[in-house]
Amino acid sequence: MNTDAHQFFNETLQRYERPLIRYAQNLVGQLDDARDIVQDVFLRLSQSLHTIDQERLAPWLFTVCKNRATDHLRKHHRLVVMETETLDLEISPDAAPGYEMEQEETSATLHRLLKTLPEKQREAIRMKFIAGLSYKEISTVMKTSVGNVGYLIHHGVNAMREQWQTLENNPGKIAA
Repeated sequence: MNTDAHQFFNETLQRYERPLIRYAQNLVGQLDDARDIVQDVFLRLSQSLHTIDQERLAPWLFTVCKNRATDHLRKHHRLVVMETETLDLEISPDAAPGYEMEQEETSATLHRLLKTLPEKQREAIRMKFIAGLSYKEISTVMKTSVGNVGYLIHHGVNAMREQWQTLENNPGKIAA
């Protein structure tokens, strides 16, 4: 690997490793499995450095990640289970008492609300808010228009907001 390719690989690793791990964890449910999947994504990147279009890097990474996660789930005959862990991989050491529990409860509620959405809306929301992709990058991964990505995210977030408000007004009611 020449110096430019090595630098490109390192910069890509720095920029995309955490978003890819979050994205993969959201798909497969286990942090260790997500890390293995992302490691495989970067292995494939290292083998494709000279042929990859740098303008389409993020869509390529997230497409490979999604495909590897799907392969992993098929291989292990698992259903996608949403974990109740917080999405953030690092916890602040200065958190106030009860803060972590509140975060876990909020995360669990958001995961339950996300599960109620149609698959395409879930996927678009995961890529936008968990992986941090742009609408254009999401449209490339999902093989749809940028406008449709906006539509999916807008309607998905609105549906989750309405469900959240229902939960706030009826604390005993659990999201379906």
